This record gives sequence, structure tokens and C-alpha cells, in this order.
Amino acid sequence: MSGANQRALVLLVAGFTIWSVGFVALYALQALGCAFGWPQHRAILIGAYVVSLLPLIWLAMMKTVREGEPATSLSVAALWANRAALASGVLVFLPVTFVSACI
Repeated sequence: MSGANQRALVLLVAGFTIWSVGFVALYALQALGCAFGWPQHRAILIGAYVVSLLPLIWLAMMKTVREGEPATSLSVAALWANRAALASGVLVFLPVTFVSACI
């Protein structure tokens, strides 16, 4: 496997791997904040939401191929997978900004 394909393969799984780490972190912070009654619980969740989106934004905007390399189907798939991870991150994580955190 060429270096370009190895890079594209890593980028293909990077977006949803980061998304899943952000998902687990948000739910853990939500549960801990409810259990311990943190006074700034909503602010912590919104901060974690923004922090979890930053690497997804970076991945969605970066080029999957280097200068002078041809775009392969794997690199195009990596680009769109990272954009899908960003879109799902925005949609799935957004409720922490306005939905009641503790029942």
C-alpha cells in the first residue's frame, strides 16, 4: 500500500473515531455533573461540545492528498467521511446546549 493510501486510510477512520471519543466524553460529563450537582454543569457541557467539534472541523477542512499527488477514491471517501463525522457531531452533540441535563 502506498503512502498516500495509508494516509487516506488513517483519515478515513479518524473522523468517526474522534466523534465517538467526544460522544463518550459528553455523556460522561453529563452523568458526572448530574451525580455531583456541578454548579456550572451547562457551561462545562457546552465547552466540551466546542472542544469536541474543533478536531472534526480541522479534519473536514484539511486536504486528504498532498501537493502533487493524485486524488484516489480512498482519499475522496476520507474527505467525505470526515465531513459526515462533523455533521453528525453538530447534530448529535447540539442538544447539550439547550436540553435539560438532569431529570
